[in-house]
Formats: sequence, C-alpha cells, structure tokens
Amino acid sequence: MELTPLTNNHIDRRLQDIDRQISTALRDIRKNLQELEQASKSGSGSASVDRRPGGKDFARTLRSAIDRGGSSR
Repeated sequence: MELTPLTNNHIDRRLQDIDRQISTALRDIRKNLQELEQASKSGSGSASVDRRPGGKDFARTLRSAIDRGGSSR
C-alpha cells in the first residue's frame, strides 16, 4: 500500500486525536487517584482501606498497578 500525502495527513490527524484521548484519560485517572488518596488519608471511606499491618490502601495499590502498566507523566 502506497501512502500518499493525503493518507499521511489523515493518519497524522488520527494519531493526534488518539494522543489527546489518552492524555485526557490519564489526567482523569491521576485526578481520581489524588481524590482517593485524600479520602484514604482523611479516614473517609474507611471500608476501602486495609488497616492491617503491612497492608496497603486502595489508592496506593491502584497507583502501583497503573505505574506497572507504563503510564507516562
């Protein structure tokens, strides 16, 4: 398949759109993580916090899972 300038332009626009969608989703995830961390620190939502010795709270566990997934900052 030969790529013409028109095809290249279409692919470039599509990639830019996908990049914007990914960036928006990551920003929302980071915001939600911050809210979860604040909630776990303030003691609200204590049902989602593992209070056993050596336990991790939900926000920290979620952040480490996302970090392992290779999210960019």
